[in-house]
Amino acid sequence: MRIFEHIEIKSDPSQRIVQYEFKERFLCFCSLICILYNKKHNLANIFLLLLKEKKIMELYMLVCDFDTEYAALKNFLEYDSTLHKSKYIKKYLNAKNGITAKKRKKKAKRSSRKK
Repeated sequence: MRIFEHIEIKSDPSQRIVQYEFKERFLCFCSLICILYNKKHNLANIFLLLLKEKKIMELYMLVCDFDTEYAALKNFLEYDSTLHKSKYIKKYLNAKNGITAKKRKKKAKRSSRKK
């Protein structure tokens, strides 16, 4: 049984090694986070930690050898493409942008009144 069936494997041997090494580093990082926080975190919670904690993001970029935060987050999302559906991640990003459920309801009411 292959652990990483969802990620396309390149035919070039050097690319396969790079992909394998990234997967190993990624899983080691996730395991390290679980050990450090003494909890069994899922990928959504680890992703939230990356967004919230600058030091955790720096550690992730160092362990997985990324140059930019964009590349780091992009690869995390490519590893598990269902993370964008997480209500916790949506809630955090909306709060970060100043959007709350109450504000959306008020805006919807205002726009319906204007019509």
